[in-house]
Amino acid sequence: MRCRTVAVSLCACVATLAAPAAVQGQSQRQAEVHANHSRGTTSKADALGAGAQVQLVWGASRALAKLGTSLGADWTKQEAGGPNQWNASLDAVVQVSGSGSVTPYAGGSVGANWSTGDGAQWSGARLGLESIGGVQVKLGVGSSAPSLKAEERFGYVRGQEHTLATRLGIQFSL
Repeated sequence: MRCRTVAVSLCACVATLAAPAAVQGQSQRQAEVHANHSRGTTSKADALGAGAQVQLVWGASRALAKLGTSLGADWTKQEAGGPNQWNASLDAVVQVSGSGSVTPYAGGSVGANWSTGDGAQWSGARLGLESIGGVQVKLGVGSSAPSLKAEERFGYVRGQEHTLATRLGIQFSL
C-alpha cells in the first residue's frame, strides 16, 4: 500500500507543477538514448543495458527552475548469464535553469518492471521506485544543441534488493 501511495503522490505532484507551465504553453520536447550499469547493494550483482526516454521540460525560459517529465523504457541483462530486466517508467525532475551549459537536476521515478529469461527473479510486473540526481552538459550553443547526460539512480523493485544505477547518454531536441 505504501508504494502505491508514493506513486500516486508523485503523479499528483507532477500534474500540479506542470499545470501552470502547460497553461502558459512553455514546453520543450527532448529525446534521450543512454547506456546504463546497475549494481545490487547487497549481492553486488552487476547488470548492463540501454534505454531511451522522451521528455517534456516545462517552464518559462527565464524561470529559476523547470520541471522535466519523461516516459522511458530500459533493458538490462545481469552479468554471468543472469536474467533480463525490462522497465517502463515515468520520471519527474526539477532542473536548475540558467543560460549556462551545465544543468544539474534531481527528482524521482516510478516504473513497472519485469524479469525474464533463465533465472527470472519474479513473474509479472512489479512496482519500482528510484531517486534521481544528474547533470547535463550542452555540446553547443542554443536551446536545440544536444547535451551529454550523466545520472545516478538509487532505488528498488518491490520485493528485491536496492540498486545503484549509473546512466550515460545523449539528449537532443525534437
